[in-house]
Amino acid sequence: MRVFKEVPIIPTLRKIVENNNLFYKTDYAYDAETLSQAAEGSRFLWMSRTSGTWLFDERDVHIRDTYAYNTWQYYSDVKYYGVKAFAVEINNNEYGNPTGEIYELNYNKHQEAVAGSSFDAKTVDITFKRAPEYTRSFDVAEYDAGFHSIITRYGELQSVRHNLSAEDDALLGEILDNYKAQREEEAVPAIISDYVREMVRERFREYGYTQGDMAFTAPEDAEAALKYRIPVYILYPDNTVELVKNRKSLDDAMYDGRMLGMGDRDKQLLGFFQGSNYINEADFSLDQELEDGIEQ
Repeated sequence: MRVFKEVPIIPTLRKIVENNNLFYKTDYAYDAETLSQAAEGSRFLWMSRTSGTWLFDERDVHIRDTYAYNTWQYYSDVKYYGVKAFAVEINNNEYGNPTGEIYELNYNKHQEAVAGSSFDAKTVDITFKRAPEYTRSFDVAEYDAGFHSIITRYGELQSVRHNLSAEDDALLGEILDNYKAQREEEAVPAIISDYVREMVRERFREYGYTQGDMAFTAPEDAEAALKYRIPVYILYPDNTVELVKNRKSLDDAMYDGRMLGMGDRDKQLLGFFQGSNYINEADFSLDQELEDGIEQ
């Protein structure tokens, strides 16, 4: 397990999104907004996958039948390629720029641990978007059986919080603190740019492209590259490449399950045109690693 210590949370996670997500990278905007407003001491579980991201309060993931619990249990890196899961701990948050630790998780093992250390809620507090806001507590059975009638009666939801019994709440707090202590003991400090280089290299290698001269490129980035007339390529497992000439050739490549790539400098140029605010050091290719003296 690796940990990225005392890093800026939002741009660090964005590097993973930019180099792991093929689709729905815009999901991360919601995560970034939540993180920017998070209090110091907050702990989250975050996931990047081929299509989209998820961010949940760590506590909610351990309460059965919540949206957070069910979603976290749904995915498997056996069935869903590209799942990267992390625990996020916020130490400081000044002006919406949180810093702290990001711990790499073994997602499947973490799923099993969550399933064995979760609790049933007793009540549910719902805050409604009324003027002024109105909060009411419901028994879990009433909430589960009559959710739609509750909405009809009280209006649009602002937030939902599942509550445990006092005994279970105290026990869950101890469990989460133990998880935190275990992460701190087992994690090895790492650098995000090294992690992303390794992630991209492994992805290309699994596909069969080992030339080491291309940066990871999502379809939406390839579309933007066509718009700005920046070269983008279709990669083949025999280490050959083909220039993407138009939208049809891009669509055909995606339909055939091909990977896409761009030169490092071309991707940097695309980031400039897109107004991207992630640091492009995460997009270094294997050629750059050789120049830096990093052994393949």
